[in-house]
Amino acid sequence: MDKPTIFLSSTVFDFGDLRSALKDYLELRGCRVLASEFTDFTRPLEKHSYDACLETIEQADLFVLFIGRRIGGWYNEEEKISITRAEYQHAYNLAKKGTIRLMCFVRSEVYDHMDSVNDLEKTLKSDPALTEFQRKRFINHPSRAMEDAEAIISFIKEVTRNSETMAASKRLGIAPIANWIAPFTTFTQIRQAIDPLITHGLPVSQASGRKALELQLLQILQDIVPIVSGAPLNPIDTVLRLRKSLALNGDSYLGFSEINDATWNELKHIYTLTGNNVPDSEILRGFLVSGLLLKYDPCSGSFKETGESKLLSRVIMQADLFTRSGPPNLKQIRQYHNSLNADGSRTIPGIVLMSWLHRLLRWVDLIGTSRALASSLGGVTCSPFLLHS
Repeated sequence: MDKPTIFLSSTVFDFGDLRSALKDYLELRGCRVLASEFTDFTRPLEKHSYDACLETIEQADLFVLFIGRRIGGWYNEEEKISITRAEYQHAYNLAKKGTIRLMCFVRSEVYDHMDSVNDLEKTLKSDPALTEFQRKRFINHPSRAMEDAEAIISFIKEVTRNSETMAASKRLGIAPIANWIAPFTTFTQIRQAIDPLITHGLPVSQASGRKALELQLLQILQDIVPIVSGAPLNPIDTVLRLRKSLALNGDSYLGFSEINDATWNELKHIYTLTGNNVPDSEILRGFLVSGLLLKYDPCSGSFKETGESKLLSRVIMQADLFTRSGPPNLKQIRQYHNSLNADGSRTIPGIVLMSWLHRLLRWVDLIGTSRALASSLGGVTCSPFLLHS
């Protein structure tokens, strides 16, 4: 199974602890993390380390950038492009092709200092006693917040792409993609931002298991739901209407019922549509016993049943009952179809009608519960159709 692959881009010296913690966190969730300071970082050994980093980005599904106070090594010193910035530029070009997603962070104190530098720049411009050289020297003086204010602020502006956004708003260009940048102070803020982008915050094993179960349920639906006039049939209303019109009770299996022609034709048609396919409940039992849909309760220190796990149990039960009800007996259907009374009605044994209705009710219950659980696993709330008889 492929794992979500995340590339961590930042200066290593001042982000070492964060990179290590984030790598451990993501790997515990089943992800593959590419971080250049670790020995498991896959790279072409025949290339320079900078070029190898750029090439390795192409293996990733998510590029995570951290901007801090340091610049790091220069990739192009003349143009003040650091290796971290070059990594971002390479990832951005890949993002425009739709092959990677970007998540960009900046330390809050660095982001706040950028505003202070911008304010200082405006103030110094209004002082005629200062030369341009002096102004730049004051503005770019190294501080605890920024090692090189000019290079770091330029980098942040490249990420946010405000000038491109303004041009696009005036119909002078195309709006840029992935221009979000998130100031942060804690690891929790980073985790909360990244989690929704990777398997909706679930461990990879759990997310892949849920997807596999969703696909299995969709396969069951494909097998048991007929296509009528180019669309999947929804038989629930028809079956409920037949149950009401047949008005069977506990004593009905001992006698016979007179069925008018219209009701018979509807019953015969919908009963035949239940088909011969048999849903495989054994595969579903594997998901049930795995505990995939259970939820840990820290108060009791045990796992608790969830709405999804209850639905899965119901799907399995209805699949077994549907299978045991047996496929439609076409010979029997033809026999009753050809046995007309004088008034056009048909006399059908109650036990036959009850067995047919039982199969129909199990059928629509299986369809309703399977559809509801598949929707829930796919992130969509859907009320299940549950029969109580």
